[in-house]
Amino acid sequence: MASKPRIHLTAVASYATQAMQLLGIRNADELVALASGKLDGRYRVTANGAMIFAKQDEMHGGRFDDAARAREVERILADDDVAALVTVRGGSWFTRILERIDFDVLRRRRKTIHIFGFSEMTSLIAIAGRYPKVVGLHDLGPLFLFDGVRRFMTRRADAYLQAAEMPVDAAHCEGFGAGWAAAKYRGMFADFVAEVAGILDGCGSPRVPSGRLLAGRLPASRPITIIGGNISVIMPLVGSRYAEFIDTAGKWLALEEINESVGSVDRMIAGLRLAGLLDKAEGIILGNFRDGDANLVHAVFEALKSHLPASRRQPVIELTNFGHIYPIAPLPMHREVTLRCRRPARGQAQVTIEIPWSKWARK
Repeated sequence: MASKPRIHLTAVASYATQAMQLLGIRNADELVALASGKLDGRYRVTANGAMIFAKQDEMHGGRFDDAARAREVERILADDDVAALVTVRGGSWFTRILERIDFDVLRRRRKTIHIFGFSEMTSLIAIAGRYPKVVGLHDLGPLFLFDGVRRFMTRRADAYLQAAEMPVDAAHCEGFGAGWAAAKYRGMFADFVAEVAGILDGCGSPRVPSGRLLAGRLPASRPITIIGGNISVIMPLVGSRYAEFIDTAGKWLALEEINESVGSVDRMIAGLRLAGLLDKAEGIILGNFRDGDANLVHAVFEALKSHLPASRRQPVIELTNFGHIYPIAPLPMHREVTLRCRRPARGQAQVTIEIPWSKWARK
């Protein structure tokens, strides 16, 4: 009997020990049990405990297992029994191991693998996602759920606290947000893995990339292909042996960032322009840009205007659920999707991205 296809959980950027503690998870077996809780048996969940509970010291090189992490990625990419690779978090330390990974093992794949990741995993999605048997999705590492929901509910705590006749101040709002996130964390983690299974089956996700048109013109509908992700992770690929995987010719460039100032982001955008990536792009997608609690999307857009080619009016859209934000929607890289634009009687044009999930079902 053929074994069930696997959904594999791992952490090949930053370790995940602290996040596991918030989940009440002590080892890989407990993580597998939680992740399997809302599946109906179609898929088997596996997890690499050595990767997820690895040691890390930011002051002494970060991770100490570069060779093992590269082997983990290569082994999963080569395994046709793995239907989905879910990187449970981003963080740091992955970009430095790219040269250790033989991505060409993907040329020998017979079955489709979906890869889920964001932040530091931008380079994995950018490189692996261009191979025919890979669906690379810029989507949350599920351990981001706690931080994302905590921020989301902290901003909305006023109404709940007022209804409970409690003080409405920063400390109570932050406590409310953290408490809400902690109470929902385990259930949301299991829900995410169940949604991964639905995506593998071609049913898609209820989370739809959406936002607004910021500049330029768009028809009601047009096919587009997207590349990009976290801008600070894209930058090391510019001019490298992996530059071809971020070539923007005929594509839309999607950018997001966290904990960088507008000046720092402007410098990175300048780097993309000097490399010719802005000029060649069909359009620009801005996701969430945040430094601490400050929303910098408008400021980044204003800076971007100074870098766009004067010879044509490049369309720029903002996706409000792309980046380090909750809720976040999965955004496919290197795959054709449909950009739809709706113009209301008043206000800015609204955009959504329609994804042909059924075409990419596990085969």
